[in-house]
Amino acid sequence: MRVLVVDDDPALRSGLCEQLQAAGLDAESAARADEADTWVRTTRFAAVVLDLGLPDGDGLDLIRQWRHRGIDTPVLVLSARGTPDERADGLEAGANDYLGKPFHGRELLARLRRLMQGNASLREPLRLGPDGSVRFDLVDESVEREGEQLALSPTLRRVLGVLVAARGRAVSKAHLMDQVRDLEAVASDNAVEQWIRRLRQRLGAALIVTVPGQGYAVTLFRRSP
Repeated sequence: MRVLVVDDDPALRSGLCEQLQAAGLDAESAARADEADTWVRTTRFAAVVLDLGLPDGDGLDLIRQWRHRGIDTPVLVLSARGTPDERADGLEAGANDYLGKPFHGRELLARLRRLMQGNASLREPLRLGPDGSVRFDLVDESVEREGEQLALSPTLRRVLGVLVAARGRAVSKAHLMDQVRDLEAVASDNAVEQWIRRLRQRLGAALIVTVPGQGYAVTLFRRSP
């Protein structure tokens, strides 16, 4: 499961990511509100660990924006603002939990796991394609087609996961390439086209559509009225 750590303190941000990775989680990081917003809008995270005092905005405003857009990713606020009123402000803004600084690493992990386990939208696989025959598990990024588990490479799973997180919106080639740099070196300019072609071969040509001038988008299954 992937967790986004948002904090402008480089040492704290790095330490948190290392701690999460040691616990078996995939961790990404951001130092600014605009970076965090881009991540959350284009990538499906199991949870976000969010500091409130960011250099380009307040974390509470960021949470409100996400909730207004219908983004339900669990948010654990990690902040030095620790009075009862400040904690209440965070929860009322849409945070799922609030932990003051300084904090204990074990408590942070326990709270994160509870948030992720309680997120019903992560537990239910998402149906993809015109007929809904492809199912994508948002927690472990496993893929089924017509009830059969498919073995995809880590890169293809990541690419599909990024497309799914966009929920039908177009994702640019540049963003897809950036999302897999920790998995493999992108050696050719047509690497994205190769990944998309392989996914279409495995999952069906209609699953991923090309959006001219913008990139690629996944087709979500929609029930007939």
